[in-house]
Amino acid sequence: MFLIALSIFFLWLAWRGIKKPTNRVKGYDSFDLGYIAVMIGLAVAAGWIPFQAWRFEQFLSEKASILAERRAVVHCNTAFDAIFDNSVWLAGHANPITGEIVFMYGWCAHFMEYLEHPENITRKQLFSMHVFTHESMHARGESNEQKTDCQAVQRNYRAAQLVGVPEHLAREHAVRYYKTFYPKHSYYSNKCGPGKAYDEKLSDSTWLHLD
Repeated sequence: MFLIALSIFFLWLAWRGIKKPTNRVKGYDSFDLGYIAVMIGLAVAAGWIPFQAWRFEQFLSEKASILAERRAVVHCNTAFDAIFDNSVWLAGHANPITGEIVFMYGWCAHFMEYLEHPENITRKQLFSMHVFTHESMHARGESNEQKTDCQAVQRNYRAAQLVGVPEHLAREHAVRYYKTFYPKHSYYSNKCGPGKAYDEKLSDSTWLHLD
């Protein structure tokens, strides 16, 4: 919000410089092109980060809607947003009724970094991918955390491919999360596994790629 306001402020300064010229040459007004260019440049620079965030939110909303099989809207919390979010201790949360998904401050950045360089994935980036799938399952309508997480585990392979991760890396990362991190997670359930109670027998399930 601050950067958007700053961008608007610089645009206003540029407009004022054109509307009320500061240079008077031989009886007529002229504006300083250098000043105008600098103000416009600062406006673009200040607005670039919010614009990138907006585009990323639109991209994630589109992919989350496919996963959730309904309209889902993704929002990336800023540091300012986090002050007023009661779930600040979580990586993300979603509303099963409205389909709204929120990534807490910092986690959209981890996810964006993952998509830029999926071949060099870190633990936080791997978890950010799972958070995206998990919250999409909440948006799909599931509220039970253990069932939601198991649905996400089964769809992490699908989700990674949806957001543009190469197939072999999507497979590797989905399996790695299931084998390494899921058993240690607080949402772990012994009902979640091939042939168990929460197995949805998906045609593209992560479990199909287990050794």
